[in-house]
Amino acid sequence: MINTGIVILAHGSRGEKGMTEITEVLRRLSHGVRAFLSADVEVAGASLQFNHPDLDEAVGYLVRQGATRVVIVPYFLFPGRHITEHIPQLVENLKSAYPGTNFNIADNLGLDEYLVDLVAKRILETAPELAPDGAPHVSPRAIEQQSMAIVERLLPPLDLSPEELTVVKRLVHTAGDRHIASLVRFHPVAITVALAAIRLGRPIFTDVRMAAVAVNGRLAAKFGCPVYCALEELGAADTDHVEGSTRTSAAFHHLGERLNESIVAIGNSPTALLTLVALITQKKVTPAIVIGMPVGFVQAKESKEKLVELDIPYISIAGTRGGSALAAATVNALLGLAGR
Repeated sequence: MINTGIVILAHGSRGEKGMTEITEVLRRLSHGVRAFLSADVEVAGASLQFNHPDLDEAVGYLVRQGATRVVIVPYFLFPGRHITEHIPQLVENLKSAYPGTNFNIADNLGLDEYLVDLVAKRILETAPELAPDGAPHVSPRAIEQQSMAIVERLLPPLDLSPEELTVVKRLVHTAGDRHIASLVRFHPVAITVALAAIRLGRPIFTDVRMAAVAVNGRLAAKFGCPVYCALEELGAADTDHVEGSTRTSAAFHHLGERLNESIVAIGNSPTALLTLVALITQKKVTPAIVIGMPVGFVQAKESKEKLVELDIPYISIAGTRGGSALAAATVNALLGLAGR
């Protein structure tokens, strides 16, 4: 049995090619979004007109499967009359037909940065000669400057300070993915606190060696900031007192008060971030700033959500993205800003 049904609602098409494509698109969308939803959710595709199943048929199927709530997701770009009038009216009719079922209508697709990529892709598929020419051989510094200029052109509109934008550009450059830009989260005083900590020579702690070696040692040494890998500070016997913990989690327990006023960068281990969040919540440690960017599909998203709920300076990336390279890139961007 299911609790919630999802209907992905397309417009529909009279043409033979359009009918075939709508069926395939809805099939792939329905299959694809299931991976992001809980097991008690069923997803169905439907057409507003011309094709089957239509909205009535899709909702009927979901209700028969046990759905007591149906979320209708319009596969439409713009809020025209179908969105503002026709679909709401159909939903009112469905409420009368299924009085024991709750109905919700999601927003239409609208403008998403991924659509910019798709439009550019379609242009270059049609006219590949419009792609930018490859750059000639230039110095590494010139390549970086050119890369940053490209990144700046690709960024969506962002409500960030110049310093925050510098960090975001570095992350986009490191990841090679401009979509990270809209996922970066800053505590309001993160930059100010981080720069003060660097200029005071506070230690930098990372969860794993990969992040530690990626921190710019020359810049860190310039400010007198020692760089430590938490795992390398942990002896084999030191894990015994933390039952059921991962080694990175145990490492942060082991560091204890050494974390006070430090710069902590976590890019690999969600359990390390969860442990740090718990230590902060319990007022056992107070880092100057936490760069929380663990990557993955197990606890990474949740650990970062817990971090941003704290009243402590942080820089994070929402969702499953992250990694040691991005955590270290954030530290390096801050080191560069501190030297200006």
